[in-house]
Amino acid sequence: MDNRIVIYKSRNKAFVFIIVCLLLAVAGWLFLQIPDKNVVGWSFIILSVLCLIFGIGTYFDRKPYIILTEKGITEMSAIREEIEWDAILRVDEFYYRGLYFIRMLIERDYKPTSVRPTWFHRFDKLYEKDGIKAIFMRIGFYEVNSIKLAGFMQKMIKADTERKIELLNNFRSYY
Repeated sequence: MDNRIVIYKSRNKAFVFIIVCLLLAVAGWLFLQIPDKNVVGWSFIILSVLCLIFGIGTYFDRKPYIILTEKGITEMSAIREEIEWDAILRVDEFYYRGLYFIRMLIERDYKPTSVRPTWFHRFDKLYEKDGIKAIFMRIGFYEVNSIKLAGFMQKMIKADTERKIELLNNFRSYY
């Protein structure tokens, strides 16, 4: 079996998003039927069209976003370089302002050129005091649940090489 897991954006979540956008367009059309609610109706329709473009783009997006191997994890949207499991000190699920993230804590001096500061500047300052660096991966539209992915990553950090290969081979059946 292939000892590599590739995580894409979820087509199911994109399909649900498209349906909600269409319902939003219908609501806008219904508001247009009321004479003094034209501004609200057009606002709903414009918002639904913009969201529909995003939903369709997400549905047809087949670019890999997270790649898990027995050596490490590669997050393709920001870092694009593999982070080895041995360098990761801790992984957990993080909820911030309505979005789900995976937070990976690594040593401060690990690949300093590829691990840039995050847009969580306050958190970067807190972690810098402890000599660690945080990497945040947004999970919202991906195929996996953030809690399950964080649990899987914690198992990968603790496992030896043979167990890592076994976990990767069984990833889809458990998660």
